[in-house]
Amino acid sequence: MIDSTARVSPKAKLGQGVTVGAFTIIESHVKIGENTCIGPHCWIDWADIGRENRIYQGVVIGTPPQDLKYDGRESLCRIGDGNTIREYVTVHRASGTEGETQIGNSSYLMAYSHIAHNCLIGDGVILANAANLAGYVQVEDGAVVSGLVPVHQFVKIGCYSIIGGGFRVPKDVVPYALAGGYPIRIQGLNTVGLRRHNFTLETRRMLKLAYRYLFRSNLNTGQALAKIENELPFLQEIDHLVKFIQTSRRGIIK
Repeated sequence: MIDSTARVSPKAKLGQGVTVGAFTIIESHVKIGENTCIGPHCWIDWADIGRENRIYQGVVIGTPPQDLKYDGRESLCRIGDGNTIREYVTVHRASGTEGETQIGNSSYLMAYSHIAHNCLIGDGVILANAANLAGYVQVEDGAVVSGLVPVHQFVKIGCYSIIGGGFRVPKDVVPYALAGGYPIRIQGLNTVGLRRHNFTLETRRMLKLAYRYLFRSNLNTGQALAKIENELPFLQEIDHLVKFIQTSRRGIIK
């Protein structure tokens, strides 16, 4: 179902059940999966979009990156299945010849949020209104970035963490964290989010101990990690937390 005022390139590949709203433009380097709904006044190019996404009016996907080094080479946005992309969201394609801008499955991107070039967004992520991700930002599964949050380039946001509204994020936010304040700092464990995602009581208890060592003790980060590895039982969540910190490029918010 394509509105008579829409312009869809004959080279674009649209799956069965795709709908395209009024005055939307879909260029030639686009693939859209089954039952995805594209609203009015959208512009889409250089994108591979999956099944059963709902894309509201004014969304722009696949525009060239806002990168002074970009020289016009071909690149791509890749979007999974079951995402909701609300009004006037912008998603830029990758800069350079390597990598893609990626959004996983079942994420919710609220109005006016922005995903810059080469960002990697996991599954079940929420970006609230006017959250702005600079280039090469990574957001792991289940994370929540609240409204009016600017995230510095190359920052990584850990899984099932939540960042309070309006706070600037210059460094990595560790998994399972609640972050906020001026300057931003770790306020504690995202216990509400962990319960909502069915983390067991024992897992939450072990993560709370790990956070106590990291952020509520006199230990430096290296000493805290050693204590976590030596004293806490092996859990996948604890292992991910430790590896996240050990591989941080920008350093973590304390």
